[in-house]
Amino acid sequence: MSFSPFFNQNYVFFKTRDQEWYFFSAVDKKYVNGSRLNRATGKGYWKATRKDRSVYHNNKTVGMKKTLVFHSGRAPDGKRTNWVMHEYRLCDSDLETAAII
Repeated sequence: MSFSPFFNQNYVFFKTRDQEWYFFSAVDKKYVNGSRLNRATGKGYWKATRKDRSVYHNNKTVGMKKTLVFHSGRAPDGKRTNWVMHEYRLCDSDLETAAII
C-alpha cells in the first residue's frame, strides 16, 4: 500500500466520475519478521482512525474492516487530508481453512 491517493487515479482503467474506487494490493510489511504493516508513501502515510470492525455474512464474521485517513508529510507532524480508505481483510480462520496460510 505504498501509493498516495494522488496517484491512484492513474490506475483506473476506465474514465468515471465515481468518488469510490477499489484497488487490490499486496501487503507490505514494515519489518521482515514482524506483523506491522508499512503504510508510508513518498508523500505521506495512511493512519488508522479507529479499531477494526467486523464484516458479517449470515451472522458470521467473515472479515475485518479498517478505516484509514491519509496524512501528508511525515509522522507525527503530518497534516490530515480528506482522503479516506477502507481496508478489508479475510479472517485468518477462513484463510487457514482454504489452505492459503
